[in-house]
Amino acid sequence: MALESDEPLTQMGRRRRKGREEGVDLFTFLNIMAATIGVQALLIVICALQIKPGVQAIQLLPAGGEGKGKQANYILCNGGGELEVIGPGTRRIFGLKDPRFDQFLDAIAQNRKAQYVVIGVRPTAYRDFEAVRSKTEARRLVIGYEPLEAGLKVQLPPGMPSPTSVGAG
Repeated sequence: MALESDEPLTQMGRRRRKGREEGVDLFTFLNIMAATIGVQALLIVICALQIKPGVQAIQLLPAGGEGKGKQANYILCNGGGELEVIGPGTRRIFGLKDPRFDQFLDAIAQNRKAQYVVIGVRPTAYRDFEAVRSKTEARRLVIGYEPLEAGLKVQLPPGMPSPTSVGAG
């Protein structure tokens, strides 16, 4: 059996490599890395498909953690000093400087039943949020906050006043 090259044969009839006797084969490692990257890309696509664009409303749920077992009160900062205040049996719209808003907070602070306040913040209402947070912290109320997208409707837990009971008074 004649070979076309002048390379010497090993004992088993294989060709010897010239120059490099020992080397590291990275082919298996690269295959594993390519498979890992492929799986990660697939997971990203699946997660992205589960995010539903066009969400129209957000549901505010009863609190866990610090607010667990406490009565819920909601203050939605809509921007321009407008606050939508939602408490047990009441849903009203106040201005940030309206004395009735301060009375609402005082009533929460003086209530014997444990209370908490969730402050919803729209993108244009950050300054309103700062003022509301100051007032609630001054009364030592347990608070939380929820960033809300512009135009997103807020749905309340069962038992809270419906949007039809909104009034300015």
